[in-house]
Amino acid sequence: MLRTGEHYLKSLDDGRVVWVGNTQIDNVATHPLTRDYANVTAKFFDLHRRPDLQDQLTFEDETGTRRSMMWFKHRTKEELVRKRRYHECIMRQFVAASCPRTPDSQNYMLVTYIDDPEPWETASIGADGRGLADNIRNFWQYAMDRDLVVAPHFVDPQADRSDPNAHANSPALRIVETTDEGIIVNGVKSIGTATAFADYLHLGVFFRPGAKGDQIIYGVCPANSKGITIVCRESVVADDPVEHPLASQGDELDATVLFDRVLIPWKYVFHIGNPDHARLYPQRVFDWGHYYALVRQAVRAELLAGLAILMCEHLGTSKIEAVQARLARIIGFQQSTYAHVLAAEDQGFFTPGGLYKPDIQLFNWGRVYFLQQFGSMVDELIDLCGRSAVMFPTEAQWQNPQMRPWLEKLNKGATGEPYDRIKIARAIRDLYLTDWGSRLFMFENFNGTPLQTLLSLTMKRAEFTGTGPFAAFARQVVGLAEPSEQMTEYKGVADYAKAQDSARRDYRPATIVAAE
Repeated sequence: MLRTGEHYLKSLDDGRVVWVGNTQIDNVATHPLTRDYANVTAKFFDLHRRPDLQDQLTFEDETGTRRSMMWFKHRTKEELVRKRRYHECIMRQFVAASCPRTPDSQNYMLVTYIDDPEPWETASIGADGRGLADNIRNFWQYAMDRDLVVAPHFVDPQADRSDPNAHANSPALRIVETTDEGIIVNGVKSIGTATAFADYLHLGVFFRPGAKGDQIIYGVCPANSKGITIVCRESVVADDPVEHPLASQGDELDATVLFDRVLIPWKYVFHIGNPDHARLYPQRVFDWGHYYALVRQAVRAELLAGLAILMCEHLGTSKIEAVQARLARIIGFQQSTYAHVLAAEDQGFFTPGGLYKPDIQLFNWGRVYFLQQFGSMVDELIDLCGRSAVMFPTEAQWQNPQMRPWLEKLNKGATGEPYDRIKIARAIRDLYLTDWGSRLFMFENFNGTPLQTLLSLTMKRAEFTGTGPFAAFARQVVGLAEPSEQMTEYKGVADYAKAQDSARRDYRPATIVAAE
């Protein structure tokens, strides 16, 4: 089934409680603070129904039903590439890859559950044999049949890091009662994106030391559930599509969600009660979102490089060798980011459920590279623009008959028309020099895991321990004994977790291994 934009917009008028800044929203689809992004999401669904994009954006399942590619399960490298090209197509269609939480991104986070449902049930504490694995399968089918949008909420409130009991005593979401109908939860999920525009909330835990069993909750619940209040930050949208061609197209609105004794029926519960499970396995939920993030970052890097080229060509500086060297640095940034995407896909492996998963370390190091370099690349672009990044006429000034001749001379370039420079500058300003652009920059830095956390979590992966495959060659060179069975790199890591990490145990080229 392919959902229509009209159906989606009507579904938002469901009594959900949403605040944007100081304003309570009566209808997300029609209120001035939310309607632009609601319409962006509606266009997402309608795009899938375009005949000319059918092969790129949809597929036929085993029953012959045509579905959005966001539900496509890739079981080969070629199918993963097909999925990635779908995401790229969506990114390019929507606000210059500046909508990080379109529905295809949101729903990708459900893949870990459906790929391997059983551990979520068997590791649960307090579910009393209620068939949680079937809950996962049933909800996946339910969401796919209806093209639902399921927004992740994993981050708990910040707490006093100096207090070891702070997280256990924080207002983080927790189970306060268990009934025959389901679990009753109370508390806060501190941040999620595009929540106000979702059909369901996807609840999970980004594990913190000290978390208690009643705080370990994975599952979903309708966005309009009784007792849920979605509290969004102030909107940063610019209400002028001419002056702000990108920043006027909508704001995803990051949000905190308050839960006041919300009943989550058992059919929506995927896992509860086990901090050890949350410490190991559910981190892998983010893998799919982080691969998607790297793909988006490669597209954004391509746009940054293209804007730099266009501006320098218009300014007539692109033939200057010093400028060419600086442009090459920005282009190299894009090429290196994209190379991590291709390498991760090439070195993928098969998950327990038979999906083809890109290499986690390669796409995580790609994200690290992007985050470390992105700020300096934006600075480089702004510097190459000179005054053109901020000093250009408004539309009213441009249309003024007395000023127009002067402004045309002032913006005359080596290529194209004078107005072209203004259009290029407006896009650069929106992306990198407005509140809207700054929010996007912050999102890239903190999406899923910020840089320092990403580095820390990466070094906790088994591949990079002294007994892991990465150190194997060095052990051989210095003459260290092979690790004993008690020292294996996956000691203490549950089998179901390491199966989601990698199937590769040897980082040497196959030809070298074969020669030995």
